[in-house]
Amino acid sequence: MDITPEIARRIAGLTQQEVADRMGVHVQTYGKMEKNPQDMSIKEAVLFADIVGMKWTDLCYVVNSN
Repeated sequence: MDITPEIARRIAGLTQQEVADRMGVHVQTYGKMEKNPQDMSIKEAVLFADIVGMKWTDLCYVVNSN
């Protein structure tokens, strides 16, 4: 699948604030993760996927620069 963290969050019906709270980070920190998912650690990616109810391997953490 090529679902970005932003799309996954929206599908889950969560706000950035809700995801940030569940990840234990500031909303600005989560916003940066969502904008630049390639910078997420594996631990953060796995936690994020669990929060949105998906497998972390089904999410796209690479930003296409084209």
